[in-house]
Amino acid sequence: MTTEGHTAEGDSRTDAAAIREIFGRIAAIPRCSGYEGGVARFLMERASAAGFPADEDAAGNVFITRPGNGGGEAAPVIVLQVHMDMVCVAAPGSDHDFAREGIDWYEEDGIIRARETTLGADNGLGLAIALHLMEHPGNTHPPVQLIATREEETTMHGAAALDSAWLAGTTIINLDDEEEGVITTSSAGMMAVGFTFPAHRIRVGGAVSWQTVEVAGGRGGHSGIEAGSGRANALSLLGILLSGLMAETGCAVNSITGGERDNVIPGQARACIGLDPVAVKQAVRFIREEERACRERYRETDPDLRIRIFPATPQEDVFAPEIAAGAASLLAGLPAGVCAMDPVIPDLVATSSNPATVSEDRGVLMIGLSARSNDDAALAALGDAFRQQGRETGATVFIPGVAPSWHYQEESPIRETMKAAYRGLFGGEMRLRGLHAGLETAWIAQKIPAADIIAIGPDIRDAHTIRESASLPSAGRVCLLVRETLRRSVDIPRRADR
Repeated sequence: MTTEGHTAEGDSRTDAAAIREIFGRIAAIPRCSGYEGGVARFLMERASAAGFPADEDAAGNVFITRPGNGGGEAAPVIVLQVHMDMVCVAAPGSDHDFAREGIDWYEEDGIIRARETTLGADNGLGLAIALHLMEHPGNTHPPVQLIATREEETTMHGAAALDSAWLAGTTIINLDDEEEGVITTSSAGMMAVGFTFPAHRIRVGGAVSWQTVEVAGGRGGHSGIEAGSGRANALSLLGILLSGLMAETGCAVNSITGGERDNVIPGQARACIGLDPVAVKQAVRFIREEERACRERYRETDPDLRIRIFPATPQEDVFAPEIAAGAASLLAGLPAGVCAMDPVIPDLVATSSNPATVSEDRGVLMIGLSARSNDDAALAALGDAFRQQGRETGATVFIPGVAPSWHYQEESPIRETMKAAYRGLFGGEMRLRGLHAGLETAWIAQKIPAADIIAIGPDIRDAHTIRESASLPSAGRVCLLVRETLRRSVDIPRRADR
């Protein structure tokens, strides 16, 4: 197929090369959630060099605008929306400093990956596509605004704080999706939950055998996208193991740690326990039996999963028994994975839960969890259930934030325009889907109910893990598709009138 005298394949290769260069510059800038200042400056400086008006709001979101051209000067503005931050996860044993170092990435046969860390293609590749389109939107296009938000991967603070007056248009293309050829038309609401226990400690004496119980090798993954995958949750498994060990051997617990981010399925977790020396063999047998059962259960989803018990450094104290028992019971009892499937849309997870992190700080043991649902009422009910579980195990429960869900619109001119553009370029049909993950589009839809919003993106695999990869050829094709959509969108008002 052709567009404006060029082959689609040739144009997408040219776009892919330019996107690669921009992504490389973005990847060199540290940009964990909450620390997006460097990439914000990069965007502002690049906009200034190109002669585009650019500004930041009070929340640090960046806004760049470009006027229309080629007959599209008076057309309604199209907004390209992305986020600046990334999930920062490193391989066990890595000394990568996300606060100071960019991502060490490489390309192989058009696929980009990182060494020992997450790649940050979510949403760095979408950001690169959007910036390239601002600089090279084609000969005919409407006015375009790029909005780059902050802290999407944690609190969605940037989108939540976004004042609708800053949006130059009500037609929005979000570039934070991860599958080419798909238009996402709805997304799940999100809820962050924290459970805290006072980390009361008691000193121990006499003969104690100190052991580490470790769950490792889980595949992990995005807690929304992979919610229905059946992958092992290492913290849930560790809670089951500790509850069993307490019942079998009467062990004490010195520490529980695991997980890195609320929106990542934890692939590893560990605890330091103290045993009566005569109970060590019993504990080892228990762990080996549990490992056999878990490896069988997760042989397809987590082939490298392992559960081990091995000697630990001697400790001076342990959690008070009621605290250790409460925390282990809570971890074992919290739902992990699918809570409900959508009753209408086949294979779509409706509600899920992800026990994500455990850490101890300043005398407080904290368990962090993220939950999602495409039904706001179901999410609220899940919050009530978490409060009840907290009370039953002695935890204090707090829910610092709830993000809304985004619902399918029957009429969407931008969706139909993009579908037609895809047919013209590639000769096929785009697939529509609902997404069991949180998108900033939900906040925008809440602020502007009349907004016409879609989400798309290039092929990205295993986001939020050290196995994350992305396709540059796919990014080139997505860029070409958006450019053609921009060209066709000049006529959206006339199409809507008909």
